[in-house]
Amino acid sequence: MKDFQHPFLESINSLENKVDQLMKEYRVRRIKDPEFVILDNSDFMEMFKISAKTAQNWREEGLIEYAQVKGKIFYKLKDVQKFLESHKKK
Repeated sequence: MKDFQHPFLESINSLENKVDQLMKEYRVRRIKDPEFVILDNSDFMEMFKISAKTAQNWREEGLIEYAQVKGKIFYKLKDVQKFLESHKKK
């Protein structure tokens, strides 16, 4: 019988798997610095399965670091990893 896992933990595990997948892609492309793997806001929202308003709230609350260039929002993959680690529950 499979152990029951809370949906939140399943979501965190899924997100960690997606980050791992992006990191593998980074290695394949041989980008020198993972800090330069960039996600735009739609990538970020898709990754977390959240609305634009939720993403905006997280930015306004200071939960996730981001950059804004002429209204376009970007996130470093490294900051997304940091965000996940800071919200990881035991």
